[in-house]
Amino acid sequence: MFDQILSTLQKEATPVLMSKLGLNQQQASGSVNAAASSVQEVIAGGEGFDMNDLTSLFSSGQNSSGADGILGKVGTLLQGKLTGQVGLDDTKAGGVSAMLLPMITDLITKHVGGDTGKLQGLLGGLTGGSDMADAAKGMLGKLFK
Repeated sequence: MFDQILSTLQKEATPVLMSKLGLNQQQASGSVNAAASSVQEVIAGGEGFDMNDLTSLFSSGQNSSGADGILGKVGTLLQGKLTGQVGLDDTKAGGVSAMLLPMITDLITKHVGGDTGKLQGLLGGLTGGSDMADAAKGMLGKLFK
């Protein structure tokens, strides 16, 4: 299911980044990859948030402070990757980040809808006895490889 989410993101985001922000194909594709790897790195780091924060982030409701913290960390990391790896200037990188972060969270939210059970299912069916947050981080890491 994660492959489907990433495929959808690539299909939806690339033409929008090219038409609305003037990126070329390589920059647009690199931006999507940078966004995916930024989410993966922050989730894999797992500092200061738990499954409730992830559920809040991937719901249609208002984010918890922990979910906002996750999104802020992803945004900061993404900005650096867009300027350092993709080669965008700060202004374009800001526009790309502002466009991609909501797209990523919306795509995952469509599959999860703020339901912890669905999030667990999307993360690959967490096994009993394992730490839920660690399992979620591990499964999300596999999403963005």
